[in-house]
Amino acid sequence: MLVADYQLEKTSDTMVFFNRYVNFMMLFFPITSFLVVPSVQGTTITTVLAALLFGLLIIIPENTRKNSFFRDFVAFGLIFLFFSLVSQSLNLAFDLKLSDQLLLVTRGNLLQSFFRSTHITQAMYLAMSFLIYLFVKYYSDKSVIKYVYYGLRILCAYGLYEILFYQITGTTGDFLTNRTFSSEEGSGSLSQMMNVAGFNVLRMKSLTGEPSMFAFTVFPFWALTHVLKNKFDNILLLGCLFLTFSTTAYGAIVIFQLGWFIYKKKYQKLFYLLGLVLIFLFALQIDPVREKIEGVYETVFSSKLSGNSGSKQSRSGWIMRHYDYWVDSDAGHQLFGIGFGYIRSTDFLTTLLVNCGLIGLIVFSAFFFANLFKTRTMDKDTHTCYFLGLGGLFLILMLTVPEFGYPSMWIYLALWHVLVNKSREITDDEQFS
Repeated sequence: MLVADYQLEKTSDTMVFFNRYVNFMMLFFPITSFLVVPSVQGTTITTVLAALLFGLLIIIPENTRKNSFFRDFVAFGLIFLFFSLVSQSLNLAFDLKLSDQLLLVTRGNLLQSFFRSTHITQAMYLAMSFLIYLFVKYYSDKSVIKYVYYGLRILCAYGLYEILFYQITGTTGDFLTNRTFSSEEGSGSLSQMMNVAGFNVLRMKSLTGEPSMFAFTVFPFWALTHVLKNKFDNILLLGCLFLTFSTTAYGAIVIFQLGWFIYKKKYQKLFYLLGLVLIFLFALQIDPVREKIEGVYETVFSSKLSGNSGSKQSRSGWIMRHYDYWVDSDAGHQLFGIGFGYIRSTDFLTTLLVNCGLIGLIVFSAFFFANLFKTRTMDKDTHTCYFLGLGGLFLILMLTVPEFGYPSMWIYLALWHVLVNKSREITDDEQFS
């Protein structure tokens, strides 16, 4: 009996430590342009912390959570191994030819089509991301939500500091970013300016790389604030999303708000929103107003919608180029791809199609939305809000930001399990109150 009590206490102490460790990790998850070891890509603070915790997890005694953790991790490894073996076998069987028109992760030798080095390195990034997902899923409680938003506040505070510093000095003042890529890509954090009413303004990107990546990181958590009753973070994140001047951010916000208003049957607010749009369009017809905001409108909306902007033309050009390559491939490669980590398009849709094929795209999408098909185990508002945010995140990923290794996406996916447990705790408390 004493031994059993001791083991229970020991397990409880381990869980407390793991919970606090995961909470600490959440303070740094949005920071992706700073590397602990600058010469080694992927060594962000969160991934290094996750790697250390994984080493500790290996040596602790067996328990239910640890077994579930490794069961999921082994399943992930087997699925990846299956796709890897099939794609590489196809590469040999069909004597795969890589095109210099593809956006390869590393240019290297175009003749090397069998187990390119990036197939391994990109797999490591994916594995670390999945580990972060599992740590949040199995070793966190409802307190992790609070620390997630602390991390987002740090991200926003640094971004606002950059904007203010730029307005005062004309330089960004970014003293943390140390991530660099190849000589062709340069810095891992790109500063972009916008002319607003005659003033040059730094677009919000903070420590995420660029404005669209900031939107990718922040948007789903902003959406979730609508049911977390978190007014401060709702306003802060929304304001920072607006400061990105990003079509990606604005489109995601509008789609979410429309879906949320319709779900909540707030048709009056939809009417007000339409009125604001009409007022905005009318104001654009007034010369002084148009002159003040035409730089913003042209960059964020007009040129993007008409296809005249450089980023839009570049993105759509690469999408079509990779899609055409996939269409022209043999049936085997169309189904299973040429190998994970071979190419990196400007969108994740064609990146997946070329690398992992149609089957890979289906498997990833099924994993992404798997919880949608489970019996609802939380209140309807939280369930709806979470999946509206998830849908927006999926669209951003597939169409504009192919950053599968960003911890933010995996943490948001894992938060489903935290929200389920949180709802169960509330239900239990109501039953016993």
